[in-house]
Amino acid sequence: MLSGINRCVNGVIGVVVLLALFLCLKPTPKSDIEPSTDEYFQSTVANETRPVLVKFGASWCPPCVSTDGALAEYDSQSQGEVKVVLIDVDTNGPLTQHYGVRGIPHSFLFLNGKVIDDRIGGMDVDDIKNWVKSNESSWKNQRLVSAPR
Repeated sequence: MLSGINRCVNGVIGVVVLLALFLCLKPTPKSDIEPSTDEYFQSTVANETRPVLVKFGASWCPPCVSTDGALAEYDSQSQGEVKVVLIDVDTNGPLTQHYGVRGIPHSFLFLNGKVIDDRIGGMDVDDIKNWVKSNESSWKNQRLVSAPR
């Protein structure tokens, strides 16, 4: 009888843990209002004219560290077409919260200070290249539209 109760309790605990993980990792809607109080973010991302790839992560997160290496390699290969910025979630709480970062690594592509795409999870260099390439039309079209006539 006691082992049946233990199995039932363990089953309930498992369901509660899974539900908690689901709720914590569920992305929240992002605000269209840029956080104006973070001067670093404003100068390096929101006011940048070229596309910016921002990765939210932490030094204690193995997939984040792996993605950092891939981003460094991508940055050296991209010839400056896309700016790469790393944001530490432990020291940038308000910014992390503003963009609804619940799981890390969480990467965003920005154009003219607005999010055009985001992706949760670790990436290698090929993943990064493919992700950026799949969004290239967004900024190539934007540059054509905003080019002086």
